[in-house]
Amino acid sequence: MQTDHRVPTNNTAAMRQEQHRKRSFSGINSRKRDRHDLICVVCHAPAMGYNFDQITCESCKAFFRRNALNNADKFQCRSGTNECLITLDTRKRCKACRLKKCFDKGLRKEWIMSEEEKLTKKQKIEDNRRLRALSQNSTMLAFTPSSSPPVVPETEAFQFPSVYQKRRSHYDDDETNDTKQHIRLSDEAPDVDDTNLLAEVLNKKTILSSERQFDYKVLLTELDRLLLTKIEEDYSRAVHLNISVVRGFQYPCLRSLNDVTDVVNEPAQISTVRMITFFKLTPEFNTLHEDDRLSLVKYNLLPILYLHFCLCTDMETEIFCEPNTTNDFCYHASELRRYSDEIYHVAMALVKEVQDICCNDRLTIKLVMLLMIFSKGSDSNEPVWHETQKIFQSQNMFVDLLWKYLDVRFGNDMVPIIYSRLIFASMKGQILARKTKEAIAKQEIDNDQLAPLMQSVLFNS
Repeated sequence: MQTDHRVPTNNTAAMRQEQHRKRSFSGINSRKRDRHDLICVVCHAPAMGYNFDQITCESCKAFFRRNALNNADKFQCRSGTNECLITLDTRKRCKACRLKKCFDKGLRKEWIMSEEEKLTKKQKIEDNRRLRALSQNSTMLAFTPSSSPPVVPETEAFQFPSVYQKRRSHYDDDETNDTKQHIRLSDEAPDVDDTNLLAEVLNKKTILSSERQFDYKVLLTELDRLLLTKIEEDYSRAVHLNISVVRGFQYPCLRSLNDVTDVVNEPAQISTVRMITFFKLTPEFNTLHEDDRLSLVKYNLLPILYLHFCLCTDMETEIFCEPNTTNDFCYHASELRRYSDEIYHVAMALVKEVQDICCNDRLTIKLVMLLMIFSKGSDSNEPVWHETQKIFQSQNMFVDLLWKYLDVRFGNDMVPIIYSRLIFASMKGQILARKTKEAIAKQEIDNDQLAPLMQSVLFNS
């Protein structure tokens, strides 16, 4: 049994009564106990708590961390007896005996964290601090369980009630005609030289995104709310870690591409890097076997890029640009014609469909992308997985999270319809991915002209 080593005092009972009285008058500090009566098991100096499974002072804590993993023969006893007295005054005289006493008193060297573990712990602390702050600042406190806030659309661009009262589970003839009409009208690209107009459009889009009338996450449990907040933070971090702007250009910069190689090496490449970073920031993905992570990216990423295209494309202007970025490149969606006209038309129809299904709710699309990265069996050439069960469990977790979010976002009656349509849209993304590979193969592009990362994504057979 471990015992605390306390500094003996003549009036311990009186001191404890006084400490208890002070804590009683200060409720907010009740968890911060006065630990100045602890004593280091190594040098008998005043200590503040446990370190490496024993009570130590800060000096012995630091000494043990620096030297416990070194070779024991590195230090030699200065007196030659290996029995030097280690106290507050003598602890610096003989490192060999001080280290020996540390081990004799039960300090554990296996509890010393590596630099990588320290960084991971620090990152987790920062993440938890941000999540707690977001949770505390949440408007959920404004509602009680018995009160139900009105369902309000996420942005002014969509009117949720009227859209879903008329929406059916499949396109009828009128919807098909509307889609064809939209495609015909979009064949001509708008005037992309008007930088002021482009800036105005993107600024308006950012304003609409920032003027949310209601955050539906507040209606979920605390755990689900924190998970969704973490997903949004990870996505934003992935974007800002991979900004594509080149020096010498001013925002907004609408890039014109020359051929299909530029399409692959620029917008597709930056989307790929951002998505991979996003998934690596997701613990469920990052803890998988390394070979499984590589295979999931290799066989599932290209369809996800089309979902990312749905996430970042404005249907009014057909401009592909990452929202909430101030110095990122923009591209016109018609650059997809570099693959083929068919891919461009199908991709734009998919953008309209996905944005209509979820009322342009960006968080919904991010959750679907997470579902897709954990998809197994989407390609006949997939290898044998190392952690199949773990992959399925991760996917099921995000399925459950998406279902709960759709429930509070659109209502219980609409969840099955919206969810099934999102799955079908994901399958269309997979079809688009196959068509893209076929289109690139027909153009007989020299693989050496493509970025190595894109070669791995496009040619996985």
